Amino acid sequence: MKIKNNLLVVFVLIVASCSDSNKSTNLEVSLHDKPLLEVQIQPRALPNPNKNAYYGDLHVHTENSFDAYTFGTISTPADAYKYAQGYPIQHPSGYLIQLSKPLDFYAVTDHGIFMGLMKEAADTTSKFSQYEFTKPLHNLNESAGTGFFSLIKRQGLFKPFGEEVRAGLEDGSIDLSLILEVGRTVWQQTIKAADDAYVPGTFTTFAAYEYTPSLDLYNNYLHRNVIFKDTNNLPAQLFTRNNSQDPEDLWDWMNQLRSNGVESLAIPHNTNISGGAAFSLNDYHGGPIDEEYAQNRALNEPLVEITQVKGTSETHPLLSKNDEWAA
Repeated sequence: MKIKNNLLVVFVLIVASCSDSNKSTNLEVSLHDKPLLEVQIQPRALPNPNKNAYYGDLHVHTENSFDAYTFGTISTPADAYKYAQGYPIQHPSGYLIQLSKPLDFYAVTDHGIFMGLMKEAADTTSKFSQYEFTKPLHNLNESAGTGFFSLIKRQGLFKPFGEEVRAGLEDGSIDLSLILEVGRTVWQQTIKAADDAYVPGTFTTFAAYEYTPSLDLYNNYLHRNVIFKDTNNLPAQLFTRNNSQDPEDLWDWMNQLRSNGVESLAIPHNTNISGGAAFSLNDYHGGPIDEEYAQNRALNEPLVEITQVKGTSETHPLLSKNDEWAA
């Protein structure tokens, strides 16, 4: 699935929320895993000779992102693609929401770190839910536990969850294979949802995820949404902040995938709350950037997110006094 050449793409990014645990556990990512799916790609529509504006969203979270699930999101990737095509879905608060007009392209970008794990913790039939620290999450999004006033309780859940998982992985008290299997399964479902929703020439979908490093836990974000060009031979294991928080390591991973025929790009978002780190003249470790750094970034990050539901990344507090995300 591909966006045709020479299109003027206007990103209307409407759903996002980001936060995750702070420390690395150095999980390995293999480029040699077998592809998750053997995909038969549908024929592409004929190229459009015109330069048109297309509207879509490349920053979307579903029940598979642990922060979104914490706040009551139970929509699946398949639900998200239906929503993008103009179908109504249920808001976490219980009412229906629907776009006034279908979008042209869309990507579900759930957090790569702990993908699907919060939902797994809430499911009392899963092995992962048997860990003691998951008890506050059991049956979290059952109807009896939802509602506006549950937000107060929910707000304090995802931070200790991330800390417990990280600590358990570091001391060996949590079975790493359980987490990896959940992530692989959910990623496979995400890819399939994108393929199933693809309508050549009408609705373009992408397999994608969010890479979420930061200089500290709640500030100075260096988050990127990683968008794959198509779904052929995608890696079984995603590169996350557990592997490295240095964006250059992400680019190196993308370059390795590219050498195996897997094309992708990363789109930095909320650069306004990076504390200047998103466009620093120094690299992640404080050294000066050079020509090689610039070329590597230009290859892997040719775009920057401008606006989304949280606010506009390019605005200044003096220009947008009512935008709490202006910085």
